[in-house]
Amino acid sequence: MRLLEEKTRVPTPEEKAKERSVLYSDIADVGIIFLQVSFAIITGSLTLLSESVRSIMMLAVEFYSLWLLAAVHRDRLKHFKFGIGKVEQFVWLLIGLGLFGSGLWIASKVVESMFSVQLAPTPLGLAFAAIVNAINFLVNGLSFYSMYAASQANDSDIFRAQLKSRGVKLGNSLFLQVTLTIGALSSDPVIALALDALGAGFVSGVMVISGVSMIARSLPDLLDAPISGSLEERMTSAIEATSRSTEDLVDIRTRRSGQSPHVEIIVSSAPHSSLDRLQKRIEEIRNALRDLGEEIDLSVVVSQEKPLRK
Repeated sequence: MRLLEEKTRVPTPEEKAKERSVLYSDIADVGIIFLQVSFAIITGSLTLLSESVRSIMMLAVEFYSLWLLAAVHRDRLKHFKFGIGKVEQFVWLLIGLGLFGSGLWIASKVVESMFSVQLAPTPLGLAFAAIVNAINFLVNGLSFYSMYAASQANDSDIFRAQLKSRGVKLGNSLFLQVTLTIGALSSDPVIALALDALGAGFVSGVMVISGVSMIARSLPDLLDAPISGSLEERMTSAIEATSRSTEDLVDIRTRRSGQSPHVEIIVSSAPHSSLDRLQKRIEEIRNALRDLGEEIDLSVVVSQEKPLRK
């Protein structure tokens, strides 16, 4: 029993607030999905159909993300010896794939509706759809506010992915509220159908773009892409500014991994006349990178290979 208590960390009040904001949002989504599916069938609204499909596909991922978030707050994933950067990026990949796949499916339904003979949704049907979407907009607004209020600068990627997803939902529901309301007030069935398709098409476009951006963010970390950009240049400059420059370096390997990039510097022992001088050299490299003020997971490896860098 004592061993279990040592392994389980008690979440802070701020972390519990994050979990509650996500949990309550997901529970509210369950009720909204029921309304969306029901009135999508009753009214024949493509907009409600597209939103319900997106909500269903995303809800499973969001519950999985909530479980991961709770596990991180309780240190249940500390058996990952190199951190949970890849686990966090995997959540971004799942949410991105969910948005991208459901966005394409919705786009296909919009195109199909434009070239098929079907009854346009009636103004009364769109009015009901607008009411359901108004409830969804209210839920998304309150959920986004509660999650944003609980957010901090050092939040995990899991929580930031949830916050981004909720922001996308809020933007979607706001635009759809406009198109559904105008469609409900219109007496022309062609205009009503066009506005309904416009709303569904907008949802599709936002989902595809957001999904692609989240996939593009996660893949480099999952595939161990090297660090690039200003951080790489600053690291190289800091190492080159040390006393021995790069004459004893065999290689520098980097990879992205969530919030903390991993850097491995291989130092040759050949140019050093004693173990004491080698230890001082390693500490010199560590201090140079520490002075950058960045959170870097640094490893210095001593090799008997001759240095390859000149």
